[in-house]
Amino acid sequence: MLFAANVIAQQTPAQALSAWEARGRADGLARPDIECQDFLQAMGRKPAGLEYGGCSQDDASYIKPMQAHYRVPGAQAVKVEAYLRETFGMPALRYVCCGWSNGAPYYWRDGADAVRYQIGMGVESLPHARSEWHRIEAFNVTVEVLRQSP
Repeated sequence: MLFAANVIAQQTPAQALSAWEARGRADGLARPDIECQDFLQAMGRKPAGLEYGGCSQDDASYIKPMQAHYRVPGAQAVKVEAYLRETFGMPALRYVCCGWSNGAPYYWRDGADAVRYQIGMGVESLPHARSEWHRIEAFNVTVEVLRQSP
């Protein structure tokens, strides 16, 4: 496996794109030349009230993830959660132990040849009821893509 990772690391951009066309697209991987960005804005599916906070990428990781970070004030979290549920099918947030979360990783794809996005929303907080989310300063939303298969 180390050999395979070394071979991939030595690919030219054209070879990486060719490999993505051959297999990566079907696997839901983002193009190898994609830039870290506001993925929801790029898709034209960013809900009102969601603030983009930047994007991080880990090129040292074998799967080369990129993660866009967002924040939504607690007072608008109900609307953003409803939008993410309706638009992407994300599960409803549940309170477990120490905070609100949509639970296990959730993935969404807009067709067989489209990028697979991991979408998450949550916050560590006291056990406020949904009707009290306005008391929570902000919730975090993340949208992640992978550029290489695990």
